[in-house]
Amino acid sequence: MLVDDVKLDLVTRWKVTGRRPVGTTYFTNYDRTTDWRLVPAWLDGREVLAVFGTSGDARPRYFIALELAADQVTAIRDFRYVSYIGHEASIEVDDA
Repeated sequence: MLVDDVKLDLVTRWKVTGRRPVGTTYFTNYDRTTDWRLVPAWLDGREVLAVFGTSGDARPRYFIALELAADQVTAIRDFRYVSYIGHEASIEVDDA
């Protein structure tokens, strides 16, 4: 689902462009992580993925914003290392 020139911004840590580095490094790292779950949500009117811990967190730990075009991911902006950004944000979890 990634376009060839997908852009990844792991905010404050790493920026990279290209399907190979995003697929082999970014997704491989998340594959090794087991203490999280993704939930569709809205952040200040924009659809995002809210990242919760498996311990039943009341609020998301952080969020990931995706940009899409023709059902393909063109950009990923991951706020894992700046989770404080979401602390005051208006996040609405999609209960569907």
